[in-house]
Amino acid sequence: MADPESVQVYALLGSLNVLEHIHIAALDLRQLGVDEVVSVPITVRNCQIESLDASFLTFRESVVFDDCHFGSVFCVSTYFMGGARFTRCTFDGHVTFECGGHNQPPAAFSLEECSFHEFVNFFDCWYPGPVVVAGCRFHAGSNLLGNVGQPFEASFAVPPMVVDTIDAIDLNGG
Repeated sequence: MADPESVQVYALLGSLNVLEHIHIAALDLRQLGVDEVVSVPITVRNCQIESLDASFLTFRESVVFDDCHFGSVFCVSTYFMGGARFTRCTFDGHVTFECGGHNQPPAAFSLEECSFHEFVNFFDCWYPGPVVVAGCRFHAGSNLLGNVGQPFEASFAVPPMVVDTIDAIDLNGG
């Protein structure tokens, strides 16, 4: 049985589509999906989230995280059809966007002014829409532009816009 705090969090996201100024031990966005599809926009601001899981979901609307602090993030096979934006976020633990992306133009997948303390995994991602990485720090690197020539390198229909980003994002592996 879900604890009362979790029930309240999912009720707020399901009705208002916004979470602000709370600490969440585990945010499992799969709780919002119907047949693994989330059809409402999601906005999360100024929250501390120890674990975020949005794996195996298709988001038809935008997903926005502003000024959040994360432990681990699992977005395995997550399709951000309406785009995703992470702005001024800090990521302390493991982050994976593996086998995901799928943002539909003109919706962008955007990482802006974020700090990642562990490796960020983009293994086998596909981005038909724009990708923006601006002002980010990848302390342990990323394979966003790595694995070149491999069948699992991230693919982009539009060349990604990468500006003012520190550390290697062209590492191999995943």
